[in-house]
Amino acid sequence: MKRIRRWVLYPGYVLGITVLFLYVLFPSDAAKEYISGYLGKQYPGYTVTMETVKPVFPLGLKFDSVSIAYRGDTWADLEHLRVRPRYLSIFGSEKTIRFTGRAYGGKVSGTIELQPAQPSYRVKASAELTGIRLEDHNYLQTFFGRKIAGVLHSTIGYSSEKAAAGRLNVSMQVVDGEVGLTNPVLNISNVDFERVDAELIVDKRSLKLKRCEITGSQVDGSVSGVILFRKPIGRSRLEFKGTVLPHHLLMASLNKVLPKSLLPSKKAGDKGYPVKLYGTIEKPKFSLR
Repeated sequence: MKRIRRWVLYPGYVLGITVLFLYVLFPSDAAKEYISGYLGKQYPGYTVTMETVKPVFPLGLKFDSVSIAYRGDTWADLEHLRVRPRYLSIFGSEKTIRFTGRAYGGKVSGTIELQPAQPSYRVKASAELTGIRLEDHNYLQTFFGRKIAGVLHSTIGYSSEKAAAGRLNVSMQVVDGEVGLTNPVLNISNVDFERVDAELIVDKRSLKLKRCEITGSQVDGSVSGVILFRKPIGRSRLEFKGTVLPHHLLMASLNKVLPKSLLPSKKAGDKGYPVKLYGTIEKPKFSLR
């Protein structure tokens, strides 16, 4: 019995001490520099920084205060991110990494698959976002030049031969939302909506909005179209078409204030009035005719 205890307890003790020392003596600063440098080389233009890196049991890493930027613009900030491999993939040619984290009051989770290809890897990734507070996302406010608020739930798919040529497929829902107006209309400085459901595709050239359905207390509508990216981003072209159905109170206010020549003259059936959004991000134009 004593011999069995020795065979069990001694290796367990050694393993426990080894894990403890690996955790306590883990080279956090060196790991941060290596990871940031490696990602910067693999994905030119991107910068990933973090406050601390710690090992987690049984096999993984935890990153605190992670910031992801592209050419100086911070795209995302995460409170923390846990990363670990899918254990069986360690022994195969295709590697799979799982991640979970928190950002903007919500949760982030997903997987990244790395498939061997010359000269590097093909990348496939999927992510799920739940409870993300859009008003806390600074880059989003800067990108659109107005207040964007609401709670985001989304699934994202990404694939690429090379990081610079990737494509995003996004399905999203935003509830309890608000969009600020840079030029208030009828003393209305923002538009509230109860729910938005949308599907879009993003690549390095454009953002294609395949479908967007809006339900709100002021207006309902649907829209599709494209943003053609330009440099600087404010000059990107807007080309959107759809229908909008103002609710009775908003329509009554429009009838009182606007001349008939500016009001839509033709209703698109039960869906509402035709609408167009065009121009640029920094100088958008809107038409109800």
